[in-house]
Amino acid sequence: MVYYNRKNISSTTSLSGDDDDDDRVKPTTAFDDADHQSDITVTISPAQWTSKRTSLPIVRQSSGHSYISTLPPEILIHILKHLHSTRDLHNTLRVSRTWCECSVELLWHKPTFTKIDTLMKMVRLLAAPEQTFTYASFIRRLNFLSLAKDLKDESFRVLAMCDRLERLTLVGCNLLSEEAITRVLPSFPNLVAVDLTGVEKTSDVAIVGLASVARRLQGINLAGCKRVSDKGVLALAANCPLLRRVKLSGLELLTDRPLSALAKSCPLLLEIDLNHCKLITDASIRDIWTYSTNMREMRLSYCPELTDAAFPAPLRKEHTAQLDTRNPFPNSHVDTGERPPLVIHRTFEHLRMLDLTACPLVTDDAIEGIISHAPKIRNLVLSKCVLLTDKAVDHICKLGRHLHYLHLGHAAKITDRSVRNLARSCSRLRYVDFANCVLLTDLSVFELSSLPKLRRVGLVRVNQITDEGIYALADRHATLERIHLSYCDQITVMAIHFLLQKLHKLTHLSLTGVTAFRQPELQQFCREPPQVSDSSCTLSGAFFYCNLS
Repeated sequence: MVYYNRKNISSTTSLSGDDDDDDRVKPTTAFDDADHQSDITVTISPAQWTSKRTSLPIVRQSSGHSYISTLPPEILIHILKHLHSTRDLHNTLRVSRTWCECSVELLWHKPTFTKIDTLMKMVRLLAAPEQTFTYASFIRRLNFLSLAKDLKDESFRVLAMCDRLERLTLVGCNLLSEEAITRVLPSFPNLVAVDLTGVEKTSDVAIVGLASVARRLQGINLAGCKRVSDKGVLALAANCPLLRRVKLSGLELLTDRPLSALAKSCPLLLEIDLNHCKLITDASIRDIWTYSTNMREMRLSYCPELTDAAFPAPLRKEHTAQLDTRNPFPNSHVDTGERPPLVIHRTFEHLRMLDLTACPLVTDDAIEGIISHAPKIRNLVLSKCVLLTDKAVDHICKLGRHLHYLHLGHAAKITDRSVRNLARSCSRLRYVDFANCVLLTDLSVFELSSLPKLRRVGLVRVNQITDEGIYALADRHATLERIHLSYCDQITVMAIHFLLQKLHKLTHLSLTGVTAFRQPELQQFCREPPQVSDSSCTLSGAFFYCNLS
């Protein structure tokens, strides 16, 4: 008996990649490096029959001589690996006994489930006392994203038999009990990547058990696992030195100690996500900058305790002098309460994404230090960093052609002057967000409209924008796809009509709260905005939303 799938379902996605000319985010698996290595480790030896099957006589047909029948199993397996259709792989099982041995493990490598009945069928087969092959040992990847609301303890416990499992995705599987998670996770010593996003009953005990056996773990996502605290993350740091991607978003109990341990014990770290980890301070972030030299993505949004001291300082004469005059007696009991500037004499050439949303204590000095040490940032998110001024934008201009996405919403102190410099320096910008930057005027829109690759622009509550700015946006008819103009009260219906006539690629236009769209003749078309993308144009009271996809 063999397990058979009709469709392949991809795993969760992540923003990653280093191609400077790639305009769109390509969907990739949750942990790219882990996936690549898992592909390499596909077996190169034929599967073994169970003991009862090996005693059966081998019937050989006396057909004409075939050269393919003389191929070594290793070569045949490499050939069969290029069959991407599950149906084709299933057909190869019936060719001969040798072909069956070579293809059965490829077929079971990544079983996929479109409905709960398919999973239950597989579970019953794995639990059966008599099997043609030891199917549990063939399974390397399991993704339950489509069955998150149906996966229960009884089925999950059976999967502990899959002792060669390398990738496990349990996003949103909230029906699993703490006891089941704690019991099953330590059964996977070969695990390379695990995604437990939103599995609320995941505890420190489960993570400690997993870390103690999965020494080759490279990626773990614990977003929303609020029961996990310092103890679980410390176990990962102590036992999993190959970690590359660690996502700890929403772990409100997390403090600096385990993060510093991760930075010091896992030198291969590429991505770290600490969104909404409100207890972390400058100390752990300084260790990440100091020890994680290969970092590509850092997400530190909604970490309100972070200050400029958490980030590399630009190499200025005053900083060098401060280092020279540092207290030579470190055991002194005198404590000024201030950290010295973080002076680092190397650049972070691989850093592509930095998110500092709602870090209200970050100032222009921090941005200067970051840009001077990470000159190739592609995606920079500084929304709600309310202390930033034109000086910060001037430093951002040094990123030049490397910068593609910039978020400066609620940076209310920036003016047209810095936006002009930005548009002329960073010519490859695809997306800019200046929501609530109330000092900006049409002059900024004129400059942004000159960006040749601009696809999305956010100007919510930039109240000084008039129809002249809207007419300028029409010049980007070849690229613009999304425009957000909510609460821009000086815009008229005629200007938007002109914009819609010119921008043939426009798919989203938001005009919430614009006075001109409260007219009775427009209100008659009111309805709620669509929940999914379709061809529609909707109004709702003072709300106007246009989805033209």
